[in-house]
Amino acid sequence: MCNRYAPSVDFTPDLEHTKAMYDNDATLEFLGATITRLEPGLAEGEFTVEPRHANGFGGCQGGILFTFADALFGGAANSRRTDPTVTAQSEMIYLTPAKIGRTIRGVARERHTWGRNGLSDVTLYDGDTVIAEYRGMSRTTSRPPTGN
Repeated sequence: MCNRYAPSVDFTPDLEHTKAMYDNDATLEFLGATITRLEPGLAEGEFTVEPRHANGFGGCQGGILFTFADALFGGAANSRRTDPTVTAQSEMIYLTPAKIGRTIRGVARERHTWGRNGLSDVTLYDGDTVIAEYRGMSRTTSRPPTGN
């Protein structure tokens, strides 16, 4: 079980919408990820790559890294809004493998917003080494997505 939030994360009233989203995000628990910082337009977190995250070559599966980046993207994209904001389009560029036992840190920053749209970047690090870059476009909607 993960500790979803680092003790340093301060949920000010303007971040309650994002906290509610993260409270219901089962992928954070699956990854064992912790949100380490949350501010308007910014979300940071980390997780340690475990054997259950591995691909057939013994490194972290790219989809696991993508899921982690997308979760941080969601925090940055929702942190300035009160209506649900979801991924409309995204891409990931993998620069170097993430190895089992290593702690991966991610930093998501909302770069631009216009109308119901936003553009955010997420950088994943192993120590000081950048291992992947994610870019996503968000769309704010007036209704929450359904799981049906």
